Amino acid sequence: MILQAFREFQYPTPPLGRPGGAQAVFHEWKKEEAKEKLKRTVEAYRQFEQGEMPAGPGADALLASFRAVEKELTNHEPGPARVVTDRQVELLLKKKASVLHLSAANYCWFEDPAKALCLKLTGTRSAAAPLTGLCDSSRCPQATHHIIHRSVWQTTADNGVVLLASPRIPPAEKDRLRAEHERSMRVLEEIDTAAGKDRMTWH
Repeated sequence: MILQAFREFQYPTPPLGRPGGAQAVFHEWKKEEAKEKLKRTVEAYRQFEQGEMPAGPGADALLASFRAVEKELTNHEPGPARVVTDRQVELLLKKKASVLHLSAANYCWFEDPAKALCLKLTGTRSAAAPLTGLCDSSRCPQATHHIIHRSVWQTTADNGVVLLASPRIPPAEKDRLRAEHERSMRVLEEIDTAAGKDRMTWH
């Protein structure tokens, strides 16, 4: 079900078929994509500042990047009256944002293809982008989960409960669904714990 969510999530497709100026339209789309990636990265950084940490296998690496940015801002803006602007934060996070790939259920920080689980599963040594349809963000060292992804995992967990209770589902299929449900619940718990939230507050 999570893989289905990945497939359903699509960044707006560039309208290359539009007659005339297709190249310009494509470049404009790429600019908008870069803006969205930077926006999401800054959003994650601001959450980090507020104590809402990312979860997932790639959380430690992302936190290391955020702490480096925090240190850089502190070093360049001494004094208790310092004011850090959004522009300063954006400039320091721009490189990190450039490797971000957005999915419905996770963020993929595709910095090192050799570490990407999706490429390992297919025996691919190098690629310009992750193979989103094969993503298992609960195991990939470059994937993180944030509050924004919680609803997808909650929906998957809720659907799993319904399917597991159905007498029409074969036992073998229920074993697979049970494993997926347990994974979804584990990811939800990790998201809530990292963000400092109580699961009860979501209901």
